[in-house]
Amino acid sequence: MKNKNAQVTIFIIIAILIVVTVITTIYFMKKTDTVESASINPKALVDKCVQGLVEDSIKKMLLNGGEAAPSQYINYQGEEYNYLCYQADYYLNCYNIHPMLERQIEGEIYEDTKVGVQNCFNSMRQELENQGFTLSGGETTYSVNLLPGYAAINLQKRISITSPSGGSQNFNDFNTRVMSPIYDLILVAREIINAESQFCNFEYNGYMLLYPQYDIRRIDYSDSKIYRLIDRKSKEELKFAVRSCAFAPGI
Repeated sequence: MKNKNAQVTIFIIIAILIVVTVITTIYFMKKTDTVESASINPKALVDKCVQGLVEDSIKKMLLNGGEAAPSQYINYQGEEYNYLCYQADYYLNCYNIHPMLERQIEGEIYEDTKVGVQNCFNSMRQELENQGFTLSGGETTYSVNLLPGYAAINLQKRISITSPSGGSQNFNDFNTRVMSPIYDLILVAREIINAESQFCNFEYNGYMLLYPQYDIRRIDYSDSKIYRLIDRKSKEELKFAVRSCAFAPGI
C-alpha cells in the first residue's frame, strides 16, 4: 500500500515538473519574442531617412522657385530666380507660366526623392538582415501632399519580418510628415502672381501689414522683379522672379 502511494506521489511530482517546464518554456519564448519585437522598429528607420530626403527636396524647391532645377530664370548676384509670371513683350501683363504650382511642386518632390525613398527601404532591410532577421515585401506606394504647415508623406509598403526565433511581424503604414511653411508660401506667391498678371504690380508693404508672419522683399532688376517670400517663424523662404509690364529700353 505504501509503495502504491509512493508511486502515485512520484507521478504527481513528475506531472507537476512537466507542467512547470512547459509553462517556463512558453514564458521565455514569449519573452524572447517580446524583446525581439521591441528591437524591430522599421518605421522609425524609414521615417528618419525619408523625412531627410523630403526636407532637402523642399529646400531645393523653395530655392529654385518650385522646380528641382530652374527652367526659365534670371540671374541676379550669382543666383538663379525662376520666373513664375513672364511676359517677353514690353508694357504687357505677364502670364502665369506655372498655374498649378502646388501640384507641380508635389510632383517635383516625388520625382526628386522616389529613388532615395526606395533606398531607405533597402537600407532598413540591410540593417535588420545584419541582425539576423528575414524580410519580405511588396510594392511601394508613395506620394507627397503639401498642406498648411507641413508636407504629408503618404508611404505604404507591405513588409513581413521574421525573427531568428521564428516569430514574425507585418508592417504596412509608413506615413509620416515634414513640418514646412512651403504650402503657405505658395499661397502668397499665388497672390503676387495674380496681382502682377492683372495690375502689373503687387502692393507687398500693405500685404505685410495684414499678414505680419511674412517678410516680402522685392528688387526691381533688368526689367524684372526679384521676389523673396520669407516665413518669419521658420526663416524659410521662397524665391522667384516676375517679368510684367517691363519698360522698353531707351533709344
